[in-house]
Amino acid sequence: MQSAQEDGSGERVGLGRLFAAFFRLGMTSFGGSTASWVYRDFVARRGWLDERGFLSAAALSQLMPGSSGVNLAVEVGQSLRRGPGACAALLGLLSGPFAIAVALAALYAKVPPTPLLDALLDGIAAGAIGLTFATGLRIARAAARRPRSIAILFATFLAVGVLRWPMLPVLLGLAPLSIALARWERAPPRPGGHA
Repeated sequence: MQSAQEDGSGERVGLGRLFAAFFRLGMTSFGGSTASWVYRDFVARRGWLDERGFLSAAALSQLMPGSSGVNLAVEVGQSLRRGPGACAALLGLLSGPFAIAVALAALYAKVPPTPLLDALLDGIAAGAIGLTFATGLRIARAAARRPRSIAILFATFLAVGVLRWPMLPVLLGLAPLSIALARWERAPPRPGGHA
């Protein structure tokens, strides 16, 4: 990632700013769309991360166990301010939604479901799916610059999305291939070799 102890202007990103940014993100992102919001806020708007760093963090957050949104927050916080940054990002992301979830669970236990509530939740889910899809397209566009990346992207989509193979075996098979292709693609030309 960008050496990213600094924001886009070259200033160090403070823990308070990091907490506030993730608190806002936690309060405004719904249904697993955290990556979309992190990209928009931390790459496009604030310039705290470069696109390549974001894509690396997003990929790693998908491979680790647990929630990919939480994993991504920890990755970004770690990148920007090491251990304290990871803690600030995690607390910022989860503290607001935790308080709201507890309050809503208490309220939901007392109020019976209604068609209006069901429609509201369906609308929120549709918005979250759209944001996730938009992030996927953005990542695919970045990968489309390299044919080998397109091949891995297509193979993963085919295996998991179409054939419904379990994700873990697919990743265990394709990740080493992807890493080998990336290393080969970035390897310096050998002296006396052909380009």
